[in-house]
Amino acid sequence: MVEFRLLGQVVVERDGHQVDVGPARQQCVLAVLLVEANTAVPAEVLIDRVWEDRPPLRVRSSLHSYLTRLRRALAAAPVSITWRSGSYVLTVDEQAVDLHRFRRLIGQARTAVDDEQAMALIRQALELWRGEAFAGLDTPWLHTVRAVVEQERLGAMLDLTDRRLRLGQHAAVLPALRAQAEQHPVNERLVGQFMLALYRDGRQADALQVFRDTRHTLASELGIEPGPDLRRLHERILRADPDLAAPTMPRPIRRNDLPGDVADFTGRRAELDRLRSMLPRDADTGPGTAAVIAAIDGMAGVGKTTLAIHLAHHVARRYPDAQLYIDLRAHTAGHEPVEPVAALNTLLRALDVSGEKIPEELETRAALWRAELAGRKVLIVLDNAASATQVRPLLPGTAGCLTLVTSRRRLVDLETAHTLSLDVLPRADAVNLVRGVFGDDRAADTDAVQVLVELCGYLPLALRIAAARLRTRPTWTVADLVTRLRDGRTRLTAGDRSVAAAFGLSYQQLSAPRQRLFRRLGLVPGPDFDRYAASALNQTDPVATGELLEELVDVHLLQQPAPGRYRFHDLLRHHAADLAAHTDTPADEQTALANLVDHYLHTAYAADRLIRPHRTPIEIGQPPFDCHPQPLPDAAAAWAWFTAEYPNLLASQQLAVERKWHDAVWQLAWVLHTFHHRQGHIHDHVVAWRAAMAAADRLSEPAVLIMTHRLLGNAHSLAARHDEAIQHLARSLRLAEDAGDIHGQAHAHGALSQVWGGQGDHLRALESATHAMRLFRAIDLPVWEAEAQSAVGWHRAQLGHYAQARIDCEHALVLRRRHHDRSGEALTMDNLGYIAHHTGQHTDALDYYQQALLVYRESGNTYEEASALDRLGHTHLALNQHEQATQAWRQAAELFHAQGRTTDADRIQRQLTEIWQSRHHPPNPHERKPRV
Repeated sequence: MVEFRLLGQVVVERDGHQVDVGPARQQCVLAVLLVEANTAVPAEVLIDRVWEDRPPLRVRSSLHSYLTRLRRALAAAPVSITWRSGSYVLTVDEQAVDLHRFRRLIGQARTAVDDEQAMALIRQALELWRGEAFAGLDTPWLHTVRAVVEQERLGAMLDLTDRRLRLGQHAAVLPALRAQAEQHPVNERLVGQFMLALYRDGRQADALQVFRDTRHTLASELGIEPGPDLRRLHERILRADPDLAAPTMPRPIRRNDLPGDVADFTGRRAELDRLRSMLPRDADTGPGTAAVIAAIDGMAGVGKTTLAIHLAHHVARRYPDAQLYIDLRAHTAGHEPVEPVAALNTLLRALDVSGEKIPEELETRAALWRAELAGRKVLIVLDNAASATQVRPLLPGTAGCLTLVTSRRRLVDLETAHTLSLDVLPRADAVNLVRGVFGDDRAADTDAVQVLVELCGYLPLALRIAAARLRTRPTWTVADLVTRLRDGRTRLTAGDRSVAAAFGLSYQQLSAPRQRLFRRLGLVPGPDFDRYAASALNQTDPVATGELLEELVDVHLLQQPAPGRYRFHDLLRHHAADLAAHTDTPADEQTALANLVDHYLHTAYAADRLIRPHRTPIEIGQPPFDCHPQPLPDAAAAWAWFTAEYPNLLASQQLAVERKWHDAVWQLAWVLHTFHHRQGHIHDHVVAWRAAMAAADRLSEPAVLIMTHRLLGNAHSLAARHDEAIQHLARSLRLAEDAGDIHGQAHAHGALSQVWGGQGDHLRALESATHAMRLFRAIDLPVWEAEAQSAVGWHRAQLGHYAQARIDCEHALVLRRRHHDRSGEALTMDNLGYIAHHTGQHTDALDYYQQALLVYRESGNTYEEASALDRLGHTHLALNQHEQATQAWRQAAELFHAQGRTTDADRIQRQLTEIWQSRHHPPNPHERKPRV
């Protein structure tokens, strides 16, 4: 077990033993990453927080060194420090970090209704403190964070005092309050607690004197008067307000209209805790406190009403005068939503107001309703609401009442309401719900139950219908129901309950433009989308489409997992697709999907041009007038777009294959080429170019065939399928020669050099690279000439001709810098690092490799990063730096495994074993060897 402690000195303990985490500056690095646990911290931000305006000359090298040592110190712990797109992420269970555990406990305490439970949580949180946070470390950023968490600590102490005062423990808290008030004389919340405790202890004069002293201190030190809350408390103490005394016992219940609670209610603990936290902490609410309104929203079938009724039953004793329920029928088949005036008639009669006393006009009827609730403690459930306009007249006006509203729409315009958006159940709760409903031996088939809840999309309505179907079919197994759901023989319908019907009611409430967009989105082949993709599919402006998307989110027909990104619940996706199939024509569907593919193709093409500007462009034409590719300002934005949209790009190519859009198939493979290569998605790379090859064969366009054969050969080469690579590259070369395509010939020779080199035939590889270099020079393509000359240098180095190899690579480096080919620079510096290593210039080799790695990481080129780390490890080993070599190889092995390069990963494992054996000779068979 590992514990990270920040609330005191920065300490790491593993199984009760302290781990050495290095000097103060290294501890600062760890502290920053732990404060931001599981969050990407850009390298520049990390440097600023650790060094601010006093960084050393080689600050990145120092940071890398500290991180390497931290990784080594924490190697046996369930924690990792990784590099992601220019940022560092420390991945750890936040409960292992005392600061995050403290915050979680305080958060739980503040949502707890029971005072004893809350006090136990607060005390547990305060026990985590061992002194001043980050003791012994002093940077401006840590100083700021220290001040923040110290305020959080004081706030927790004051929360504890509030709870104790509520339980009548004023005498017990007085000594501590006195000491705290002396330490924080201008903290008005603390002073108020001190005054209240003194007053309840029968010391009214002392309480008033504390106020006078505080007012003097505030005036003399800050030049201000006490705040309104403290002045109000002072006035109430002056007049001996009886409401400052302990609360009285609740009165007996008069009326309860609540529907019954479900016996098998499952899960929703966090949601219940959050809703309870909205309630007044005392059974009796003091004057001036607003009525509590909680609005629960969510998609159809997610369990909004069930949750509201369950909570209402559990808090009913706090509202003894009445517990009222009304269905406002926003989504009830065969009914129009209940008008507010009619709802008020029902609610007033529930409070025994006779019909002749109920006014006709809405405003006066609402005023009577508020007057009837004044001074009473009433719980009201307004179920199935259509809008804030429908609900607003039904709300209480004074304290003492709780209103729970449920709606499929987010009631963001409902003033003073606390909102809770309900999601589907977590997997474990979904499984427990199904088992609880049909509860017999069939539930033991764990695998089938897991598949069943997945097919139900973890939606409570679907889960209950499926479980009810099993309960009424005792001869069916869970696997039988799964099979029936998959092949469509069984639908999620039981009696008058149906998932499709529930979704249909939400759809019918939409305007025509929203219905059209909802249907079109059901055609999306990928897992999610943004407003640009949706606008292409819907053939509308992105801005207007974005507004429609947000409205669909508001009524819970779409989910928004991240800002600007949208997705369906699985069952809603199927419902939207069914609607599209039955409503729109095949021609409409064809046009919409073609527009979507065009959107991804043109945006990806622009992104690739930003990432690799020196790549020879292709012609993809102009997008349709109603397709709006996403504008991307720079390479970083392009890389982020590729990362976010990658699954959708793959799905779009597959869609193009299915629709026989041959041009789009090979063009999508082309725009994905750089991303696939740099990220090491080798399998997807080969699959994409195989699809492109099949499309190119059907098009029979010579230029496309030349390029497609070459790039498929390149993909096979990366996958170490050398025979297939040579076959396609030779075909590309022959086609280029037949067509007189010098550019194509040069590229084919360059690709062949990679294949020959991969097979170890560096003499033949040198010939191909030299031929490519001369051809690129002849047609005046200096960037590609530099790439070929860099390859020439590499193969010469493999043949042991290091002096000429260095000349070639240095010349290539000059060309690449002249034409601002930064990615190419990295590859050439990588080659120069290899040459320096093999000529005994190991310090120079380290510098070349580090420069190359910096660019690889900046550009997301994890494929080349892995290879460079492998070579870097050999240089560290040559300098007898075994720990650095081990660290480099472990990082390389992690990347090799992620990219499916198992041969390279196995070789790294052998190298790690050799290092271990060299440092532990003779080997001890009982010691554990390092594992990747």
